[in-house]
Amino acid sequence: MDKSTRGFLAFSSFLIAGFLIALNFLVFPGGDWSFYTAILLLVPILFFLLDGSRHLKLFSVLCSVLIIAVLTIINLRETPNYLWVLYAIPAVLAWPLVILMGERAASFIYSTLASLLLVLSYILLNVYFEPSFPFSIFTTFAIMWWPLSVGINYFPRGFSVVATIWLILFFIVANAVTTDVIWWIYPAFASLFWPLSILLARYLLTYSIISTLLLSIFFIVVNVITSRETIWAIYPIFGILWWPLSIYFFVYRRKQTKEKFS
Repeated sequence: MDKSTRGFLAFSSFLIAGFLIALNFLVFPGGDWSFYTAILLLVPILFFLLDGSRHLKLFSVLCSVLIIAVLTIINLRETPNYLWVLYAIPAVLAWPLVILMGERAASFIYSTLASLLLVLSYILLNVYFEPSFPFSIFTTFAIMWWPLSVGINYFPRGFSVVATIWLILFFIVANAVTTDVIWWIYPAFASLFWPLSILLARYLLTYSIISTLLLSIFFIVVNVITSRETIWAIYPIFGILWWPLSIYFFVYRRKQTKEKFS
């Protein structure tokens, strides 16, 4: 990006900030929300003036400090009795920590250690501020995708299996802590088709048989959980059975016949 383009974009950000401030005082004189947005507009201004693509490390540090400062000011001015800015600090600091490490941030060891540090920080915040509800299970679930993706991203089959197990565990725990109604089986069942499709994509007949079996088990379980007095699972199961039957007679058998007489 040349200097003229960077200068134009930086000036445009200044112009937008000035417009928001003027709009705030002329149309909504009762508040000062424009200062927050104007300060945050310094992020793209810094990027253009510093040529952030070349000085990414410096840019990430300065912008992280700026974002934390703005959020802290908003927190102390608007809701000083509750320091919600502490929830944002670990996530914001994760950006420069990754940029400063460069290629080493893509290693399994670093991603695991950094993720565990983030997970621990949110667990401590959870215990201190909101001990009545374990919201940290959601942040833990999201954060641990980083080392999971880095560690086995070159093995799509293994990744699909491990990731599916992680998803199912999350659904079970989330169900247990949020409500007494059993709902985890629905997303868990859907997630099973991820590794199943990757592992058996080339084997249509086997894939259809196993999928039909899983679907049948799913409908039976849902039938028992939701309406045990009414047996309705046989209807969708009957319809699903046509899937492997069609694959066998119109795909598998025809393929075997062609190979026999070719």
